[in-house]
Amino acid sequence: MILSFKKSLYLGLAAIAVVAAVELTTTDASAKSYARITSNQVMQTAPQNRNVTTNGTNALYTKAGTLRGARMIASKYTLQRYGSSKLSSQYFRAYRVATTNRGAVYYKVVSFNGVYRGWIYGGRVNGTFAGGLNPANTMANANLPLQKTGYTLTNPQKYTLWVDPKWSRYKAKQVDMSSYSANDTFTITDAAVKTREQYLYYKVIDDKNSAIVGWVYSGGVAAPNSQQATKDNSVKINYVNPAGQSVGAYTWIIQKTDLKAGANMTDGAKLGDILQNSTQLSDVATKNVPTGYKISATQSPTNQPANVTVGSEDYLVYVDPIKANFLSPVAYYLTNTGQQISPSQLVGNTYPILTDAQMTIFSSQTQGIVPAKVFDNALFADPNKLASLTGVSVKNADGTMTTPIYYFNKQATIAANTTARYGDTLKLYYTLPQR
Repeated sequence: MILSFKKSLYLGLAAIAVVAAVELTTTDASAKSYARITSNQVMQTAPQNRNVTTNGTNALYTKAGTLRGARMIASKYTLQRYGSSKLSSQYFRAYRVATTNRGAVYYKVVSFNGVYRGWIYGGRVNGTFAGGLNPANTMANANLPLQKTGYTLTNPQKYTLWVDPKWSRYKAKQVDMSSYSANDTFTITDAAVKTREQYLYYKVIDDKNSAIVGWVYSGGVAAPNSQQATKDNSVKINYVNPAGQSVGAYTWIIQKTDLKAGANMTDGAKLGDILQNSTQLSDVATKNVPTGYKISATQSPTNQPANVTVGSEDYLVYVDPIKANFLSPVAYYLTNTGQQISPSQLVGNTYPILTDAQMTIFSSQTQGIVPAKVFDNALFADPNKLASLTGVSVKNADGTMTTPIYYFNKQATIAANTTARYGDTLKLYYTLPQR
């Protein structure tokens, strides 16, 4: 009986030891299944280069999703809706970056509207947005209007000025308008459209107070010529090329303040007889030359400004096309590997086809440094042009097919072309999101 009891005791203790060992091993294995952070830093790149969209391939968490205790804040579905949204308020700004011991990169992001803030998987290259994020161009360049001076604000309370257009960046700020006067006029210096809503904005500067400068919705400004043009108050300026073909026109409405004392502005009146400044027409014509042209150096206008009459007579101004002496070809590279993307990797075995007019954004009359704003052009927000590249479908191991989509990476492109000059090959970088 004693031997039997001892044998049972030994067997019981052995069983307990095995169970304890199994539990210890299981606990250790479970702990090792979680990743740990090896680096966590505030991002130092320019804020406009950290605007991103979510694509719905990864969810948003309170911490890196593979860390112990990470809780979901926004699902993949929610982030897919934000990514395809037509509202600029649903962009995100990245502001911290962390790397795990497994080489995964996570970004801390906040939505422009402040609704969501958390961590999301961003690929495996620090500083490159992949995984659940795509780089975003919230604004794209637009053409300036022919008339650039003399604008007034229509409703400063409703359409005020912004340091950056509202919702074009996280926490965009309004311009201090405390010194603004209702009689102030503005000059337009830049134009851009919101990539999502396609709202047109102008950058303006107060002609009387240069401290008041910012962006305003195009509907919030009125041109000095906004009154109706008639044969009794206007002159039509017709711009023609060397072959005599019209390439643009501008209707100048003469203001009463431009007239000599006692002068009557009627159809047929000579400008030299009624204007205080008989050369004013030449100044207006020079300021409103169509984009891509310059006043001809060899062919003069068909009439002297002083002899031009109010009304039906056109003032013909000859212009020459501006020829670019330095055109930069473009090449396409994969951010993930640094390798050049060949045409054979893309649908149709070809790169995006750009017209000569579209290629002018990569050209200049001088061989200066290519400015970073070139990569803000609307072509880089157009999915049918340079916003993305569609790859040739590949067969997966399970027999399914995947079509890779390469997304334009503005941040990597700017970094690769900081010293590029017009005439050099520009490297356009695209990111293939990690699945």
